Amino acid sequence: MKKIILITIIALFTGCATVKLATPSQTDVDRVSSKYPGYSLTDLNHGKMLFEQHCADCHRLKDPTKRSEEQWETVVPKMVRNVNKKEGNVLDTNGEQAILKYLVTMSDSKATK
Repeated sequence: MKKIILITIIALFTGCATVKLATPSQTDVDRVSSKYPGYSLTDLNHGKMLFEQHCADCHRLKDPTKRSEEQWETVVPKMVRNVNKKEGNVLDTNGEQAILKYLVTMSDSKATK
């Protein structure tokens, strides 16, 4: 019985663990410069901040590397609609694009590391 309780507690804590997001770098920006001309490290960090601020309100943050660009392009608009229903239109098109660009940029970050 004690083993079952211990396993349950461990499972709860690991299931609720937060994802440690990689710190964006200029290397990340350089990697996507042809896809996002004029994109800066400030822009990338802004997208990360919006992602952390709004996405964690409903669920734990997802690891950007666990989805492809195409998957993020499908997921982000749906999630932004959910956030705007819940929080009252806090993310406009620019906010949505900032989050999407951050996730797409970081989804490919393992490829160069």
